[in-house]
Amino acid sequence: MTRQDLEKLWAFASYVDPTLRGWEPATSLLHRKYLRAQRYTRRHLFSRMMRGQPSLFIDFPVRLKQQAHDKRAVLLNAIKSGFSSHALASVQINSSRCTKMGVGDLLKRWERGRSVVGVTDLHFRKTRFEKLIDASALSDFNVLCADPHLIENLEMMTLVISSKRNLTDTHTDDCDGSNHCFLGEKLWLCWDRMEGRAKGFEDLDRDKVKDFARFDLVSFLSLPSSRWFIVKENETLFLPGSLSHKVITLEDYVGVGSFHVALPGYVRALRRWILYDTLDVQPGNLLERINRAVIARIRKLEKASTPKRESWGLSYLGPSIERFLKFERRRELNQLLANPIFSRFLEVATK
Repeated sequence: MTRQDLEKLWAFASYVDPTLRGWEPATSLLHRKYLRAQRYTRRHLFSRMMRGQPSLFIDFPVRLKQQAHDKRAVLLNAIKSGFSSHALASVQINSSRCTKMGVGDLLKRWERGRSVVGVTDLHFRKTRFEKLIDASALSDFNVLCADPHLIENLEMMTLVISSKRNLTDTHTDDCDGSNHCFLGEKLWLCWDRMEGRAKGFEDLDRDKVKDFARFDLVSFLSLPSSRWFIVKENETLFLPGSLSHKVITLEDYVGVGSFHVALPGYVRALRRWILYDTLDVQPGNLLERINRAVIARIRKLEKASTPKRESWGLSYLGPSIERFLKFERRRELNQLLANPIFSRFLEVATK
């Protein structure tokens, strides 16, 4: 990215999000924190999952089944024909007010550009739209997909639609997530939630936020975990659930996203669900069910072929636990080992 491109991008971003103003003296740091898209390999994806790092790929195998020169028109037709006339989406309007809206009305607003809209929970499992795309690669390592209850309550494969200038302010998801872009561009900023909390950053879902969630760009750039990147057409993001993020739509956007639990990153996910507050995954609710699904997958893979084991990332399970044991602080380690869910997973995984 050239300096001119960076300056143009951040001038626009700070216009949409006032908490980003004052970026001009930090251009050199911004260059260093920029995450570039790479060619996809499963090894690269799993190794970054194991370390809790975001990944951005330029050739991950998600596609529209109907190919055409006018991708926008194909997408609009697929969405219009892919949902029932009764389907409703939760729509964010002008980056604040939320309302329920029919898919047809949503698309009219998005096409005309009269208001800034954003949608992240238009679920398309078991719809006609699901048959018009191939997003199977987002799920073929996802332990959640073995359980219909977890699919419905956590995996939530969804269509993502937003207008230029839409801001999704700071929040943190419980599960690791993915987002594939069919059309448009988005700017993402991400950082470790606990690092940000120590700097006074706010979270929309966990704090009483007035106007914009508290955020400071200089503090953001000082965090070891902080990164920023642009997700463009035909690029796919994988984001660990430990990372808070805010997102600005740079160009009208259509994509698909979902949440996943994968073996290479599971020990990290289980750790934060037990040690920190959660929104959806909670002991006594879904956590035990996820843990049973993970253990069942590990046992099934014990008898599987080497390619099958590698496709699920089983070989990363041991190293991920070794990293956890090496770097975890004593007090947190004792707390985790005393938890029956964690100890059960550890017992099975270390065998």
